[in-house]
Amino acid sequence: MLARALPLVVLIAAGIYLSLAIKLPYGATARPGAGFYPTLVAVFACLVGLVAAAQAFFAPRPARAVVAADAELPGARRRVFSTVGALAVSCFVLPWIGYVATAFLFVTVVLRALGSRWPAALVIGGVSAAVSFYLFAVLLDVPLPRGVW
Repeated sequence: MLARALPLVVLIAAGIYLSLAIKLPYGATARPGAGFYPTLVAVFACLVGLVAAAQAFFAPRPARAVVAADAELPGARRRVFSTVGALAVSCFVLPWIGYVATAFLFVTVVLRALGSRWPAALVIGGVSAAVSFYLFAVLLDVPLPRGVW
C-alpha cells in the first residue's frame, strides 16, 4: 500500500508546489525572474510523481521478499549520518566562508563519504559549485552569501 500511496503524495505535493510557483514572475528569456527555477523544479517533480504513480499502479507486483531487520546494507547508516552531518555543517559555515566554498566542500565530502575517489570528488565538487553559482548568481540573479572574505 505504501508503494502506491507515496507516489501519489509526491504527485499531490508537486502539484501544490507548481500551483504556487506559477504565481511568481517569470521574467524574460534573457533575464529570468523568481518563478523560472521553481516552476522547472515543480514540473520535473510532477513528472517524477506521475511516472512513479503509473509504475506503482500498472507494473506487475513482484513477490514479497522476506528480509531480516538486521540485514541492512553495510555502512548505510554511516552514509546517511555523514550526509546529514555534512549538510548541517554546511548550513552553519555558509555565512562565513561563502556559497562557492561551502558548495565545493559539501559535494566533495558527501561524495567521499559515499565512496567516490578523491580526484573524482574534487572535480565534481568544483564543477558543481561553479555551475550552481553561475546558474543562481549570474543567470537568475539570486544573491548568494559571499563569506567574510
